Amino acid sequence: MSVTLVSICGRSETGLSRPFFGEGDDGHSYFLKRDNISRDQLVVEYVISRLAEECGLPVAPVQIVEIPSDLTRYAIVERPDEFCPGAAFGSQRIPFADELRVSHLRQIEDEVKLRVILFDWWVRNPDRQLSILGGDPNVLWDPTLQSIHLVDHDRCLDPNFDEAEFKREHIFRDVRPLIERSVFEKWRTKFESTIYNLGQIWEEIPAEWLECESGIARSSMTQQEIEAQLIKPEVPLDGILPG
Repeated sequence: MSVTLVSICGRSETGLSRPFFGEGDDGHSYFLKRDNISRDQLVVEYVISRLAEECGLPVAPVQIVEIPSDLTRYAIVERPDEFCPGAAFGSQRIPFADELRVSHLRQIEDEVKLRVILFDWWVRNPDRQLSILGGDPNVLWDPTLQSIHLVDHDRCLDPNFDEAEFKREHIFRDVRPLIERSVFEKWRTKFESTIYNLGQIWEEIPAEWLECESGIARSSMTQQEIEAQLIKPEVPLDGILPG
């Protein structure tokens, strides 16, 4: 079931897409993406985020959020042409959470880091980088629970994925030497088993993201294409193993 947006609070100052954020009728606040990214990115964002949830990764809760026309008509926001009525991708805002910093890394369990770096390799996510010079890891740190939340997956399935850069710059690259063959096989089996849920996830995608009322396609992404890329990934899965 979707959530209806009841108020708009502003727009993020960070991130390439600079998502809007507002309150839903379920009492939660959400970061919103819709017309500030392409339809292909919307589909990828939703599918990969939901697959991450199915894999048990610590993803910020995902929801389809309906933006009412009355709200867009009277809202005062930056770039109102990017705040339009319809179904948006919503990532639940975690209270008190902030961007992950290098100082937090020692507080994260190696098992969690392993799962994340292996998943990101599988879905070709180039957008989880952090070094002493900075970066945008798209990982939130929850100071209350002392845990992480993953966000922003719209650049996954990147056709220009740079394997060397990934290994060099991924925020959890420190655990790569710990990736034993048995650990790799365990999580590869887990990831691939989630593909069986792809049909259900695809049915959750709003029809308006995929085609307009006249039936013309708005997105080049199809369930079959995504499934094929995950079953037979363009980047060999065992390429993440150390050595």
